[in-house]
Amino acid sequence: MRPVRLDLDGFTVFREPTTVDFTDTDFFALVGPTGSGKSTVLDAICFALYGTVPRWGDRRAIGNALAPSAAEARVRLIFESAGKRYVLTRVVRRDTKGTVSTKHAGLEMLTPGLDLTKLEFGLEQSDIAEVLAGTPGEVDTAVLTVVGLPYEQFTKCVVLPQGEFAAFLHAKPAERQKILVNLLGLEVYGRIREKAQSEATTAETKLKVLDDQLHAFADIDDAALAAAASRVEALRTVAAAVDRIAPQLQDARHLAEQAAAALATLDAEIGRLAAVSV
Repeated sequence: MRPVRLDLDGFTVFREPTTVDFTDTDFFALVGPTGSGKSTVLDAICFALYGTVPRWGDRRAIGNALAPSAAEARVRLIFESAGKRYVLTRVVRRDTKGTVSTKHAGLEMLTPGLDLTKLEFGLEQSDIAEVLAGTPGEVDTAVLTVVGLPYEQFTKCVVLPQGEFAAFLHAKPAERQKILVNLLGLEVYGRIREKAQSEATTAETKLKVLDDQLHAFADIDDAALAAAASRVEALRTVAAAVDRIAPQLQDARHLAEQAAAALATLDAEIGRLAAVSV
């Protein structure tokens, strides 16, 4: 993901409309006094993509996006990914009850070669190659597809949370290792180790069961195997005979049921005649 242009309006310290142009910029440095908004530029990029900022500490705390006394904040990011350009917009508003929520979020693919100065006056339908998302939930899914990184990995590999590097430099070796694990996502290797240990334990249990079974047959010799094979063959012969006789037995059972029914009918008839003769 490569930023091309960032438009801010009412976002934290940027109360007035502000544009940061990264066009044709391979490397850049954000320089200025404390509180001038350097970190906020990176926050805005992260917010546009994922709807939150690491230093807010809570992904639901979107009220931090609003500048003091502002009722609305707009962030628009134009970026490149895999050779294509996209425009991503998020709008946050405060209602009359003071509740802050994301009122609009959208992600669109721009037509190739679009003149970005058209952004100053508004894009036309012909400037949009494809609409990828129109709600916050759809944007979250689409960004993952377009950028290829979830929020946790993006904030560990692309935009490092403010203060994390300073903490690393001054940390003790053990704490430094912990910070590296957190920043680089190395905890995945811990999960791999746990999974490998679990599978190894399961395999060892199965191996013990098989060893016990083999131990039970340790005294079997060729003569015993030949006798067992002979018994198996005899049982197969019996099974084949049963399979042949089974249909006959079924027919016989059916005839027996019919005979029993006829006998019951005769018994009833004899009983009736005996009663009449009396």
